[in-house]
Amino acid sequence: MSELETYCAKQVKKHDYDRFLISLFAPSEVREDLFSLYAFNYEVAKIREAVSEPMLGEIRLQWWREAIDGIAEGKPRNHEVVLPLNNAFHRHSLPKDSFMKIIDARAADIYDEPPATITEFEDYLGATSGNLMKMAAFIVGERDDHVLTMAYDMGLVWGLIGTLRTLRYHISLNKVSLPQDVMDEYGLMKRDIFAMEENEKLRNLVCALCGSAGGYLDQIAGDKKYLNKDVRSVFLLSALSRSYLNMFKKADYSPFKINEKATMFPRQCRLFFSALFGLM
Repeated sequence: MSELETYCAKQVKKHDYDRFLISLFAPSEVREDLFSLYAFNYEVAKIREAVSEPMLGEIRLQWWREAIDGIAEGKPRNHEVVLPLNNAFHRHSLPKDSFMKIIDARAADIYDEPPATITEFEDYLGATSGNLMKMAAFIVGERDDHVLTMAYDMGLVWGLIGTLRTLRYHISLNKVSLPQDVMDEYGLMKRDIFAMEENEKLRNLVCALCGSAGGYLDQIAGDKKYLNKDVRSVFLLSALSRSYLNMFKKADYSPFKINEKATMFPRQCRLFFSALFGLM
């Protein structure tokens, strides 16, 4: 079976298309391992939308903790994501602790309170998207601490941009994921966001967060000399991140005016040229 036809590959292609695309630039022998990692991420990320109350979400998270324990002990559960993840885990000596941090952090998803501070928000983004990015770098063979830190930061940026992109969806779940202290700083209240109307305070907040993301991307680009050919495939998320930041800029930083479908082709072109010429 082709690595693009496996269960994990199909799940990632359907639910996490950006990561699916960048995985195509990774060495073919590790693509299924990347797909299993990203499929695991989807499984724990979707729990909030799949349950009707927090306790059910906690039960599902506990199932995944036990599944990771089983993988580490060489006793993987018979599950379409767990089995290929087991192969990736042992082939690349992936850190069990990183999986547990992702699962534990996802507990915040099943409750509707926003993070209290920007520090708490960044800790969440790092624990989830940052750790995921580090493990992806691990899978393509990276072991340098500095590059792994860069991968963590890249994941943090991706998580931040993802939070802004999914603001409308989170509203449908009666949830706001922006840090409370930053909302207070801009005089923004939950009802202002839930109204889904033009709001200068919200635009200013989004603009500031996009600026922060851009700063991280500039730092990563400044250190691209440390990236070898294989790990560069993982860092192609930087090209997509810049495209999404441009999308917000064109929408005047209104999260309710962004149009991802309209910007898909130029975004994919940027990805291709970044892969071809090593741009970040």
